[in-house]
Amino acid sequence: MTGQIERVAARKFLATFFSVFIMFMAWSTWSIAVSDDVVYETGTEFSGMTFVFFLYIGMFVLIYGNLVSLAIEALQRKWFEGADWAYVLILGGFGAAIGLLFPIPHFVFIGVLTAVLYGIIDKWLLKRQVQEKANKAFCIAPFLVFLLLWGYFQNASAALPPYTAAEAIGFATSGEGTPIDRFPTEAGTWEGQVEGYQVRRTTAAEKVDDGVFEVIFKEDWETDAAAGSWMMSYIVDRESSMFHREEGVIPPYER
Repeated sequence: MTGQIERVAARKFLATFFSVFIMFMAWSTWSIAVSDDVVYETGTEFSGMTFVFFLYIGMFVLIYGNLVSLAIEALQRKWFEGADWAYVLILGGFGAAIGLLFPIPHFVFIGVLTAVLYGIIDKWLLKRQVQEKANKAFCIAPFLVFLLLWGYFQNASAALPPYTAAEAIGFATSGEGTPIDRFPTEAGTWEGQVEGYQVRRTTAAEKVDDGVFEVIFKEDWETDAAAGSWMMSYIVDRESSMFHREEGVIPPYER
C-alpha cells in the first residue's frame, strides 16, 4: 500500500512539474516572439518569465490540480475506466478555474492547456509505471530545450546601448532621503539664496571606465564673512551606485 501511494505521488509530482514547466516555457517563448518591444538580454527575460510563472502557477496546480485529478481518477475507475481521453478532457475543463485566481482572459486558455498537458503526461507516466519503464529521456528533454532556447534568445538579443553620463546621474539621484536630494537631477548647476548664503549646487559626471561614472555633487557657499565648499560622489554603473568619497566642510545652514 505504501509503495502504491509513493508511485502515485511521484507520478503526480512529475506531471505537475513538467506540465507547468513545458507550458510556461512555451508561453514565454511565444510572448517574446510576438512582442514589438526591444528587449536586451532576452535570454534572461525568457528564463525570468518562465520561472516566475512556474512558481505561481505551479503552486496552484500542485494543490488544486492534483486534488482534482485524484477525484477524477476515482470517478474514472468507477464510471469510465479505460477512457483516458475523458479524464484529460474533464481535467482540462477544471483547468479553466485558474481564471478565478488570475482574472485575465488568456489565463483561462492557459489553464485549460496546462490541465490537458498535465492529464496527457499523467496518463503516459502511468502506462510507463505499469510497463516498468524508465523516464530519464522524458525528464531530461525539457531542460535541454530550455537551455537551447535560453542560448538562442541570449545570442539573438539586441546589444545594450552604451551607458551614458545622463543615465548614471539619473540612477544616482533616483533615491530619496539622502543629502543629494537638493541637487539637480541632471548635469548642471543651481544657484540661489539659503539663509543669507549665496549657494551654488552642481551635479556632474566623470567617466571612470566603459559604462562606469563618478557622479559628483558639489556645494559651494559664501557670505561677506565666510565661504566654503563640500562634495560627495558615487561610483555608478548600469546595476549599482556605490558611495565613493566625501570632502570639504558641511554647510552651516539648514539643508
